Amino acid sequence: MTRIVWSQIIRRWTRSIALLVGIFVAVTSFTVLTGTAETARLSVIGTVQANARTAYDILVRPADSITEQEATTGIVRPNFLTEAPGGISLEQVSAIRDISGVEVAAPIALVGMVVPQLRIPVDLSDVVPDGQRSAYRLTVNWRTDRGLSTIGPDTAYAYFTPNPVEHRDVVEVSDRNPTGSFLDEVTPSGDRVNICGKSISIQAGESTESSLSENVQCYSLTEDSREYAADRAFLLDWRVPYVLAAVDPAAEAELVGLDEAIVSGDYLPATSAEAAAGGGDVSARTIPVIAASDSYVDQQAIVEVERLPRDVAEQFVDAKESIAAPDSFAAAAPGVSVTSIGVDGRDASDFLLRDLGHAFGNAVDGYWTAGPVEWDTGPDGATVPRDQQVAGDVWRGAFGGRIASAPVAADDRGFRDLRLHRLAVGRAVTHPKLALSGRFDPELIETFSALSEVPLGAYQSPGLPGADDQSKDLLGGQPLLPSGNPAGYVQQPPLLLTTLDAVESFYGAFDRSSGTRPVAAVRVRVAGVTGVDDVSRERVRVAAERIAETTGLHVDITVGSSPTERTVALPAGDFGRPDLVLTEWWSKKGVGTVISEAVERKSLILFVLVLAVCAVFVGNSSAAAVRARRTELGVLACLGWQRRSLFAVVLGELMVIGLAAGVLGAVGAWLTAGSLGIDVSWSRAVSAVPAAILVSLSAGLIPAIQASRADSIAAVRPPVVAGRRARLFLGLTGLAVVNLWRTPGRTALGGAALGVAVTALTLLVAITWAFQGVLVGSLLGDAVAVQVRGSDLAAVAAMLVLATVAVADVVFLNVRERASEFAALQATGWTHGAISRLVLTEGVVLGLIGAVPGAIVGLGLAVLLAGGSGTGLVQLLPVAAFVAAVGVLAAAVATIPPIQSLRRRPITHLLVEE
Repeated sequence: MTRIVWSQIIRRWTRSIALLVGIFVAVTSFTVLTGTAETARLSVIGTVQANARTAYDILVRPADSITEQEATTGIVRPNFLTEAPGGISLEQVSAIRDISGVEVAAPIALVGMVVPQLRIPVDLSDVVPDGQRSAYRLTVNWRTDRGLSTIGPDTAYAYFTPNPVEHRDVVEVSDRNPTGSFLDEVTPSGDRVNICGKSISIQAGESTESSLSENVQCYSLTEDSREYAADRAFLLDWRVPYVLAAVDPAAEAELVGLDEAIVSGDYLPATSAEAAAGGGDVSARTIPVIAASDSYVDQQAIVEVERLPRDVAEQFVDAKESIAAPDSFAAAAPGVSVTSIGVDGRDASDFLLRDLGHAFGNAVDGYWTAGPVEWDTGPDGATVPRDQQVAGDVWRGAFGGRIASAPVAADDRGFRDLRLHRLAVGRAVTHPKLALSGRFDPELIETFSALSEVPLGAYQSPGLPGADDQSKDLLGGQPLLPSGNPAGYVQQPPLLLTTLDAVESFYGAFDRSSGTRPVAAVRVRVAGVTGVDDVSRERVRVAAERIAETTGLHVDITVGSSPTERTVALPAGDFGRPDLVLTEWWSKKGVGTVISEAVERKSLILFVLVLAVCAVFVGNSSAAAVRARRTELGVLACLGWQRRSLFAVVLGELMVIGLAAGVLGAVGAWLTAGSLGIDVSWSRAVSAVPAAILVSLSAGLIPAIQASRADSIAAVRPPVVAGRRARLFLGLTGLAVVNLWRTPGRTALGGAALGVAVTALTLLVAITWAFQGVLVGSLLGDAVAVQVRGSDLAAVAAMLVLATVAVADVVFLNVRERASEFAALQATGWTHGAISRLVLTEGVVLGLIGAVPGAIVGLGLAVLLAGGSGTGLVQLLPVAAFVAAVGVLAAAVATIPPIQSLRRRPITHLLVEE
């Protein structure tokens, strides 16, 4: 038996080598590709594990704070805390902290936007002369939105005198002070004369454009005038809103290391009472705050300074009219331009922090809260914020006039509803005052990996870059920052932070039994969580369920979240800014979990597909080898060989060839993997030997059974079978279908090999290009896609090559067995071109048989890989059609070698063989 097996292998060495090469390629490909897939899987899991951990694992919010968009898409816009209302009580915060597994629970209560009173000195020392009275007209234009918006002009006046200036303690209208001025200039003779004239104010019904609260300022050049001394500067009113929030200092330090981000001063005390106790003259109503070192507000004031004539400066003394009025003598006077001075938002931030550092603090007489942005979807899919009308009384004072704390950009186009909250005071109650404890740098706050840095964090930078070339050019390559408009689209994160108990100064006194719910969100870190592994995910899930059951609040699992890109079409502003298309990074929840599960499913699917295409390839080769020896096996049967002997001979040959292919495959896999930098161990490489034998025997089992059961006479000379008269339909295509139907098993094997490859290719293309926002579309998903794409492409390319070879083998066997038939057709007038078109048509039909079902199966696997959602199925249909066309093209290419072999064999030789 062994001798016969070996002699058959030697005698039919071409077919044996072909079979050995087929098994060698299949086993080597399978070993290398599975090693590549496993390496990629481990790499992806490592990437997800390393980047999936955010600052916190669970976000707890009131149920009514969840927008419809978030509920349907699982995406949260950045700095949502700017518009988050309260709704969680301190009692619920304590209950969350008592739950087993909760390591840190950090509450944050949004107070609202406060507009600190800020006056920035505009240095005029280079233009103000000594020893004489001088007056200046200052024209202020405000620029924001990277210079695209200009607000103004505002006009103000500055007066300087070499005489002392004193404040009038009692202001009354008299012959000596007919305008009610509160400033006196003391002349060298000792006389007191009022200066600066009548103050100007904007009343109800007048223009609501922002203006300077003090349009005329008068100063002395002598050092003896205290606050009106010789700084030779004009104090420019600057109003920038800051989002004030209250936190638990200890929890915030443990959660994100806020205490480590302090760059000057001290961290927040545990309570505001503790700050008051150590503050000396600081009252009990003083609110300790830490402030960000940058306001993230893009504002610039351009101050044009004109010197007024000398005689006009003299008229500032005992002026009987409002100097700042549009029809005053100062407004009508000609001026000489002497300088232009620019002041930007960073200067304003520095002076604000300096002022907050004073013991008297900065009184807050009201604050504003912004509602959420509402959106429409543009024709190109971009998010378009809707206009929202700001109520007319939002910036009105108690007496109907525009209040001094209105930001300069407050009249720009609004996208949020604004509400004013005035703080009522009584005889024994004063407005709360903000007092600076320290400064922190938001860039130093721990954000973990950039791939998992989520806008759910409390201190996200608010800049939005341009999304198209035009917007990038308009913005000068810089991101669009908040303009200082509290109703604008781009808003600051909380940049003024105080202690949680200080909220009572704004909400009123509250305790655990009062029912007040000031907390907007609680960020929870769960103990023992290291990433998105099964154990960590289970710990987070259990903690989240317990929090929901205990508090009844809305609970989101944020571990594994990642930024996802959204396009925002921002409508033009009212002060010059044109339409802009911006990129905004929203937070997509649970990306890490989805990716981890998808990678596991992908690895399993690709493993099965690679195994299937290799098995089909070897099965087809084995069947071809047995079919080529049909006559020889028939002769052995005629000589008395039993069926089990024929069965053993066939399997013996396949086992020997499989053993040789396995040994060669082990060496080839190890060398190939090493040259490609793929980690394939010797144990995995050696496993190719039994795998090759098993695949060879499994693939040859059915052909061996068929060989052992074959009729010996029919095998030697197949009989002519009479049948019904066949009718040819569809011309050449119909003939091709009939020819393929003659050997249905072989046709099925070739179609199956191609179908598996098309399935894998459809799956890969769907993952890469179609499921944007499910597997990719976030920073973490994109990073993973880059990692897996190379190995996946290699696997699919190898499968497609094997499938093409399998189709070529099927067509080649068909052509070889029907060589005499083709010779007869040529003898009756068929040309080589017509026969070539027939063979090509058979290949195309075989391609359709495999490619169409393969594309359909690939669609189903793609949906399964994406988590079971079929929402992208319609978008995938063109992808599937394209891949199916590629499969048909590969089958057509596979017919070229058989056609060439047929042309090389003369018709006389074919007829002689017949």
